[in-house]
Amino acid sequence: MFQLNRFGPARIIFASSFFISISIIVVIFFFLITNSLPIFYLEGWDFLTGTHWYVGEVYGALPMIYVTVLVTLLALCFAFPLGLGTAIIASEFLPERYRLIVKMVMELLAGIPGVVYGLLGIVLLTTTVQRVFNLIDGNCILTAGLLLGVMILPTIMTVSEDALRTVPKEYREQALALGLNHSEVVLTAVLPAAAKGILGAVLLSTSRAMGETISVMLVIGSLDRIPSPFFNIFTTAQTITSKLGREASEALGVGYHWNALIGLALVLFIMSMGMAFIGDIIVVKEKRV
Repeated sequence: MFQLNRFGPARIIFASSFFISISIIVVIFFFLITNSLPIFYLEGWDFLTGTHWYVGEVYGALPMIYVTVLVTLLALCFAFPLGLGTAIIASEFLPERYRLIVKMVMELLAGIPGVVYGLLGIVLLTTTVQRVFNLIDGNCILTAGLLLGVMILPTIMTVSEDALRTVPKEYREQALALGLNHSEVVLTAVLPAAAKGILGAVLLSTSRAMGETISVMLVIGSLDRIPSPFFNIFTTAQTITSKLGREASEALGVGYHWNALIGLALVLFIMSMGMAFIGDIIVVKEKRV
């Protein structure tokens, strides 16, 4: 046990903040587990592997889990090349003044509320996807993936840029001394050295993409099925967050419907926390090197 009387006032405040933060996480996790147990008792593992969701009859979470992963992968495929490319240009090629401007703009984009992105997605992105791919409805998995890609782009860019900046100058100088040009130095010396930090940026962005609710709910549709075929990104669907956003108020905290929604929240909590935890570990280790 900590002997708080041996700590100064500042240390007591820090220790109290630490315990409060940990307690909040533990309480949330305990709440999710206790409220989701009834649906696991009812459905067993079929809750995670079932493909049908009919309120009052059967609850299968696999379609929402699958679409969550699919939308997140689409977002990463869109955002990662753009974010990493921007980070490389800002870190390695732009003068310091312009680098700070680019980074400031990206950090401002990261602070825009999700509902604003969602409204812009409804007005601009859904209609664009509908016209370009000649779809009946622009609310689909692809639209949600592109919108999430825009939202996580600042995170990938800023964290990747930080990772690139932490690479010692000696790496660049030695590569230049071997006769490599600037671009070859970046590709063969800087990027490999910053790989862990860039991976951390991807994982941190993934955790945010998985947890985004309102923006995805506005552009993805409301079909509780695995796409047919499974790689069809032009169909409407639901992620875990959009499902929770649409039906949480209907469940009213009682019955198996509520327990099933809490079960979905528990799955999302574990997925997001796992990605964020791994990403934080990688970023911290990269900064210590």
